[in-house]
Amino acid sequence: MDVAGVRALVDLSRREQRERLVAAAGDGGWWLFVVQVCAGGADEDGRAAGWARLTAVVLGAALDTGGLSADEVAVRRASLVAALAPCGPPEDVDPSLRTDDVVRECLRLTGTTAAEVAATPWALRAEDVPVLRRLRRVRTLVGAALWPADHVHDAGLRAELAGWRAVLPRLP
Repeated sequence: MDVAGVRALVDLSRREQRERLVAAAGDGGWWLFVVQVCAGGADEDGRAAGWARLTAVVLGAALDTGGLSADEVAVRRASLVAALAPCGPPEDVDPSLRTDDVVRECLRLTGTTAAEVAATPWALRAEDVPVLRRLRRVRTLVGAALWPADHVHDAGLRAELAGWRAVLPRLP
């Protein structure tokens, strides 16, 4: 599928979009290409909601087919939610874009808590490379969770994000 093929998907139903995407699916690079085309389309033709919906479908299909990792999809969903939230509830565009759910998924994927991360010793030395990689992954996911934080509804989740916000600057 080329740029024109991706552009042709924007006005189709979610089911038709998904079917065509899965049929044409390639590797992770192909999925990232499709996401990029969707981002460019929203900027060009004034149909931002249609492009955002297509992006949500693309991310779901990429996750389900293994084309993109759960981390990659979570970060991109958080970015999309952060961009949409000032204009209205992102779930109005697509149910997979509920702000609280997207933020929770980013935090769940870290596999840890802010307190555990804060207590993790590390230094910039060769023997700490595995720890540094894990903490960088956590930083990426938590950073993404914080992008739409101002639009989170659940008070408990807002409190958890506040804890992460305090820890994040100390991560590598």
